[in-house]
Amino acid sequence: MAAVLACSACARATPDTDWTEIVAMDAGPSRKPTTREEAQVLARAHLAKQKNLIGVFLARHPSDPRAFDARLRLAAILAATGKMDNIRQQTDEATRILAALEKSPDAPAEKRADAGFRRVSLFLQGAIGRETEMRDSIVGAARGFVAKYPGDRRGPRLLVEAATVCDDDPALKRRLLNDARALSKEEELNRRIADDLVRLNHLGKPLDLEFPTIRGAGFDTRRQKGKVVVVVFWSAESPHSLMWMQNFRDTIGKLAGANLQVATVSLDTDSKALDRRLKEFQIGGWPTNYDGKGWDNAVARPLGINALPTVFVLDKSGVLRALNARDNYGAWIAKLLKE
Repeated sequence: MAAVLACSACARATPDTDWTEIVAMDAGPSRKPTTREEAQVLARAHLAKQKNLIGVFLARHPSDPRAFDARLRLAAILAATGKMDNIRQQTDEATRILAALEKSPDAPAEKRADAGFRRVSLFLQGAIGRETEMRDSIVGAARGFVAKYPGDRRGPRLLVEAATVCDDDPALKRRLLNDARALSKEEELNRRIADDLVRLNHLGKPLDLEFPTIRGAGFDTRRQKGKVVVVVFWSAESPHSLMWMQNFRDTIGKLAGANLQVATVSLDTDSKALDRRLKEFQIGGWPTNYDGKGWDNAVARPLGINALPTVFVLDKSGVLRALNARDNYGAWIAKLLKE
């Protein structure tokens, strides 16, 4: 009887009904998690169900026009689960799927560009932590997309992302940003590029940064000579900042010493939220600036801070050596401590 019912369900299945079921999954898990651990369990289960539905769709309707989009979705799921569980084989499979889609002769140009963009984006994500050694490949991937899909609005964004790994080559960084600015037609991206160029003007030069702190004292980078200085721009109201800060605090605790100084600039608008997190993370001893102006913070805005967290690293002579050390601050600190 079960087999008969299953066959009956298969007979009623159509490309439209199967696709509607896939799209409905975009709403996310129906149950809301109460803890971080529960959120991870629900996310994995939801992704597994999505993957199964896509597999069924492709098996039943391989010639459907939506098969291309189904494979795009499958690649995204493989990339997400591979990253979540640190399974390299899944991200490699996602890359292979995207590369094959990009070469599909029957797909419209914009569809192939979608696959190409996702392939390059996945490559950039996989380079986190190895940006310096992979810089040439990252820049080449971004420029390759721009050359292959001229006029695609995402090309300038990839150039800007590639520029974030070029702190050790300011001239290349400036060329990438200028190339992106010449191609970009998006006001928001143009503002980001303008801010990035403002920060770039400080790279490789002494950064004389002075600000009041919430503890009533002042902080001045000029008084930190002989120390590696890390300045973190963050917000206790930003979930991404909070997750990052937890890991940063744990790592810094292993590196702490007489030759390392951490200071933070809060882009919060709620002092109570900041105070609570400083106590929770046990970082109240770090010099911290707060003026309640959010993105218009008097320290951050003149420096073109436009993303959180942003991490500056200064060497022992006070020269700003890294503008975007959010993911590789450990390598920068270790390197500069040895100099």
